[in-house]
Amino acid sequence: MPWHPSYRGRVLEPDYLFASQHLVPHLLHALCAHLQAVARLEVARSPEAQAEIATLHRALEGLEATPLPAQGPDVPDAYFAIQRELEEALGAHAVSWVRIGLSRNDLDMTVYRMRARELLLGTGEQLLTLRRALAEKAGAHLETVLIAQTHHQPGQPTTVAHYLAAVEALLARDSERLLGAYGRLNRCPLGAAALAGSSFDLDRGLTASLLGFDGPVENTYDAVASSDWEAEVVSVAQSVALNLSRFVCDLLSWAGAGWYRLGEGLVQGSSIMPQKRNPVALEHARTRFSRALGAAGMVLYSSHNIPYADLNDFGPDVQGALQVQHVQLEGGIELLLACLEGGDFDTERLRAAAATTDTTATELADELVREGHLSFPEAHALVGRLVAKLQGEARPLAQATVRDVSELGGPELDPRALRAALDPDAFVRRRGGGGPAPHAMAEQLQRARRRAERDVAALEGRRQALSSAREDLRAP
Repeated sequence: MPWHPSYRGRVLEPDYLFASQHLVPHLLHALCAHLQAVARLEVARSPEAQAEIATLHRALEGLEATPLPAQGPDVPDAYFAIQRELEEALGAHAVSWVRIGLSRNDLDMTVYRMRARELLLGTGEQLLTLRRALAEKAGAHLETVLIAQTHHQPGQPTTVAHYLAAVEALLARDSERLLGAYGRLNRCPLGAAALAGSSFDLDRGLTASLLGFDGPVENTYDAVASSDWEAEVVSVAQSVALNLSRFVCDLLSWAGAGWYRLGEGLVQGSSIMPQKRNPVALEHARTRFSRALGAAGMVLYSSHNIPYADLNDFGPDVQGALQVQHVQLEGGIELLLACLEGGDFDTERLRAAAATTDTTATELADELVREGHLSFPEAHALVGRLVAKLQGEARPLAQATVRDVSELGGPELDPRALRAALDPDAFVRRRGGGGPAPHAMAEQLQRARRRAERDVAALEGRRQALSSAREDLRAP
């Protein structure tokens, strides 16, 4: 029948283009797997049937090497285009075997999950590359003091390694979320038919195995009506984008202060201000993470307030949104990785900045408790008065003397103890147990590397399982 120009232009043609670019191999593999299950049915045991099915299987595999034909005026989508090609080559009766017990509902949902697996694995591999780069950069800055902020104010001395290891730990949890989402996603809808299954005794375990799934979706209604796996896929990407956008925000702030410098290929000059080194690669990474968050909304809102059934809302209509989110997230991670590998911290500027702050005040209060026998509230108040006094004299806390402390009613401290309490490097060295002390950070980074190796093995296992399944599918 002739399709309305609006329906063709706004729905059929874009969907056909998307399928030809991203879905056709998965569609062909799913049809091959289903065909192998059909071949084991009682109705298909005759030599003639087996011969037709074997020929059809070879024809489906042969289509992998050819592009999808141009969309005909009466062809709504890729599935019907493939069916027509096969019927023209083999005849309608031979092609009819693949139609037994098969609905577009379970076929499409299987294909969408297969595509989503690719996206998750790609993101997972990028994450691991970034995590390894963070650990490597952290290892080079075990003793580089960085003044950390709280509430947009200088807080306490820490190290670059301590900060970067914290980001790596955050991303490690994202890797865990991703692997968990993959496991819940990796169930096969094929064999659910329209929603109630089929009266043919199709081996759903076989088709799931041939497509690299851990097993079938148990409930056939659930197989075609649920979209929670899509929500989980986008939520993993949201978490990654949110977490990395905060990291980028800090890098941009440090680049503005001259604490972090990007390589020449990652900055851009000004058309009028000769001195400018604009950190444009970081800025574009930030916008891509923002777009990834926005694309998630397209998926989530498409699944909101709709009947529990097989629907286009969370079927073909959101596949493009999933792709957009993946492309934006992929671009953001790639740019951030380039900025991490092609940039570095200016250790001298960081050291100079640390020396001008009052951020060792907590350690001085602790020293007054240890050596001056004050309660912590008393020590806290005394150091607060000392900081105010020195600020009024335009002196940093690092220049405080024993006399400054005693004039405010404090105890007579040993000058060496006072100097150590005011030294940012000493502040860092005294804080192990998850803190920035270099020896503690070296151990923490070792654990981070082992954790990353474990996750690499998990992702490689998933990749290998898909590859092995593909080999099984090629040899029915």
